[in-house]
Amino acid sequence: MPDLTVLLAALAVILGLARLAGAAAMRLGQPAVFGEILCGLALAPALRLLPATADSALTALAQLGLVLFLFAAGAHLAPSMTTRRLKSAVIPALGATLVPFALGAALAVWLAQRHARGGTGAFVLVVAAAMAVTALPVLARILAERGLLDAVAGQRALTAAAVSDVAAWTVLALATASAHGWSATLALLPLAVLWPARRRLGRLSRSSAMVVAAGLACAAAAVTEAAGLHPAIGAFFAGIVVGHAVPALAEPLSPAGSLLVPLYFVLVGRAVDVRLLDAALAADIAAVVAVAVAGKLGGAYLGARSGGLDPHPAGVFAVLMNTRGVTEIVFAGIGLNLGLLDGALYTAMVVMALLTTAMTGPLLTRLSRQREGV
Repeated sequence: MPDLTVLLAALAVILGLARLAGAAAMRLGQPAVFGEILCGLALAPALRLLPATADSALTALAQLGLVLFLFAAGAHLAPSMTTRRLKSAVIPALGATLVPFALGAALAVWLAQRHARGGTGAFVLVVAAAMAVTALPVLARILAERGLLDAVAGQRALTAAAVSDVAAWTVLALATASAHGWSATLALLPLAVLWPARRRLGRLSRSSAMVVAAGLACAAAAVTEAAGLHPAIGAFFAGIVVGHAVPALAEPLSPAGSLLVPLYFVLVGRAVDVRLLDAALAADIAAVVAVAVAGKLGGAYLGARSGGLDPHPAGVFAVLMNTRGVTEIVFAGIGLNLGLLDGALYTAMVVMALLTTAMTGPLLTRLSRQREGV
């Protein structure tokens, strides 16, 4: 059978099953990424039988979906970082970022001897940054479903998540640069060219905007990939630069990203190797989950209380910030692809992302019932 036929057939089957699995997860009150990753786990034996050319093409399409998705995510994130919003969220954001980062760094030092593949320093930075992230797309979806997107609590959480994610992505860029040579950070300098021209982009028609946005996302991704960084890093920061002035520019890319990014998460599920699970990895998973939850919940709560919030809104803020979801999985995937994490710790990170995201809905419901005295 010709390779193109195999590729198209595989793409049709994977996207269809990913959609069904994602819809099933959402019916159970969980993000679609849950079902997509489980779909990848189930399909892993079949995917290993694909010809090398078809497998490479699927991987390339998945990376394209990730690039478009993260460019759009950066563009949507940028408007949250206004001066007014930052002033009200800076102290809670510091608690939600610094505490999990510090605890994550301590955990990484303990894990480094068994799991570091690309040097201890880069490994510690990647693990610490991964502990500090919040899944902004999943958080926005949860807020919208609960009618909190335009509320003060929702805006505070979104802004704090934006601060945490920008800080974490910056650390990830530094970590990968330290592993591949500090000159790789120069790959981010071309993004500065977008700054003076960013407002002119808002004058484009919708069809032109889609072409320009896709070109900018791919160009930024290509530059960082050529420098030894992950292509997603360039796409994310390009989205922030453009989205700060013209957030609508990324809107035409959302359908394309939404179409292809499930393929990325299916392949993420394929990379989770349950055969690695033994007593040692189970202990590592327990430690990763415990540190992740304690760092985010504790740090975010302390930050919110220090920022003047009462206990209940501080608790809501902490629960929202503990949502890892998509962002955590992307972080773990980048660390694995760049050779900074091994397969075992990658599996632990994915499990942690799924568990912390699954906790968000039930914990918010419990806090709501407590306030109502139920």
